[in-house]
Amino acid sequence: MTKTLIQILMLSLAAVPACAAEDQVLKAMRDELRRTTERLRMDDLDRPYFVSYYVVDSTETEFGAAFGSPREEAVNVTREAAVEVRVGSREFDNSWYAGQDFTSYLPVSSALSEEDGYDALRFSLWSLTDDAYKRALETYSQKKAYRQNKNITEVYGDLSPEKKVKMLEDQPAFAGADPAALKALTVRLSAVFRRYPKVQGSQALLRRALRTFRFVNSEGTTFRYYKDSVALELKASIQTAAGLRMTDEKGFYWTSPADMPPYEKIEAEADEFARGMNYLVDSSTAEPYLGPVLFEDQAAAEFLGQLFVNQVSYVRSPWADRDDWTRYYIAKGELTKKLGMRVLPAFMSVSDDPLQRTHAGVPLLGYYPVDNEGVRPAPLELARNGKLVNFYMTRAPVGKAAESNGHARGFIREFPMPRPGNVFFTAQPAKKLPRAELKKELLRLAAENGLDYAILVRRLDPWDTRKGEDLLAAPVLAYKVSVKDGSETPINGAEWAGVNFRALRDIMLVSDAEQVYNYYQPTPFFYTRGYVAASLIAPAALLVVELELKPTEAKPDRQPYLPHPHFAK
Repeated sequence: MTKTLIQILMLSLAAVPACAAEDQVLKAMRDELRRTTERLRMDDLDRPYFVSYYVVDSTETEFGAAFGSPREEAVNVTREAAVEVRVGSREFDNSWYAGQDFTSYLPVSSALSEEDGYDALRFSLWSLTDDAYKRALETYSQKKAYRQNKNITEVYGDLSPEKKVKMLEDQPAFAGADPAALKALTVRLSAVFRRYPKVQGSQALLRRALRTFRFVNSEGTTFRYYKDSVALELKASIQTAAGLRMTDEKGFYWTSPADMPPYEKIEAEADEFARGMNYLVDSSTAEPYLGPVLFEDQAAAEFLGQLFVNQVSYVRSPWADRDDWTRYYIAKGELTKKLGMRVLPAFMSVSDDPLQRTHAGVPLLGYYPVDNEGVRPAPLELARNGKLVNFYMTRAPVGKAAESNGHARGFIREFPMPRPGNVFFTAQPAKKLPRAELKKELLRLAAENGLDYAILVRRLDPWDTRKGEDLLAAPVLAYKVSVKDGSETPINGAEWAGVNFRALRDIMLVSDAEQVYNYYQPTPFFYTRGYVAASLIAPAALLVVELELKPTEAKPDRQPYLPHPHFAK
């Protein structure tokens, strides 16, 4: 698609009036839902007791570049629908059963026509509904047989009753964005890596997405709302002097082009990222270590996100025929087993409020007004003085927790799962120190343990890159900090050894400054992995009393025979 066409498309989107004519998509959804609930039945089999339609319109503009050269640009306009049909009853229905074919544990979904043709939309929804109903009948029969064969007598229900919601936003006037400027920024950021000849591979990818979310169900809930977002992702790969290959990425996420900081600030952060990767090439390989660890910036947020937030998400696993397989595919938040127990230091508390749009003037990516099941969220207390008091819930009951708290979220081609919105970590003032004082405390602990150096970590790998059943992804940017003079020396090839949930309780101190960490949380479902926008409002640094590091088991590779073409003389 040409640049001129991209400009026309983006400018027209920015100029859409706030109130349009009757929403033909929503009308088709309502009318087909009414017909389905009134007339759908196959022979003498069960009629649906619950039906929902979820439709997402998306317009994405994407630019890519590498080492200062544009690589691709595209505009993708899509409309996707997911249909849910349930047979049985709220107490026991066809949901939450994967059987043995885990890769098919998916909602019934499909792409729809992007045009607002009422008849075409009705036909597509009718076709999807028919497929969903037939699958529901088959799955319901299989699930009943599974329950009987396993002699399962205690069930807690499959669908909680919830209040009817009606929320119809008018379309906002999206902020304008010059595609030529966004493309130039992408190229400009990719050129930063030309300053660092030890970086073997890199790319910059910028994506702006405008989305409309529509939902109706047979209980009378209806919603429509709109979201704008901008994602910028930088990736870099290097090979250390010892031959170890390493890859990392840095993401920047905003709720609108209007929220983007000056391009010079973004470039400065991109340069810092590239410089850090460049330094790793000549760094030394990690050695075995047991002692205090200071986490700063991204690593501090990811430490809390991976060890706490991810572990109070995904609270219910579907029934499956092969239990030994499900643990590799269908993960479950392990901290949910510790409800009422202390899982954090006593000076920390955690809450989640998806309805907050900003914090300290920073827009929060995790804002949403209603979840994927049509339930309105409210402020949710997760941990109080270190004790776990709640976890994320959908409309699927879990034990005695029988009601949703408005956190059913997910990609349209996956079942909604309990996931975060805006997570706030707070600490008592007595346990907060300036960052420089935290570093002094780190070195004091190391000296007490008879160590010559302590470990400082500023970046962790993303959670979905971790090995096997590890709870915490490996460090990317880690440093030895000399006890003698406080100097920092980068190291590479470090992995955690035996990290468990004790690490959360071993947080000793946190910084007096906080950060807003906007990110996308991945689902644990490997075959259907999707991502949802979330925000962590967390300390900018935290000190853990003791963790163990070991050298990586990854095998080194030979160095390239020819120099990188961008840097060859």
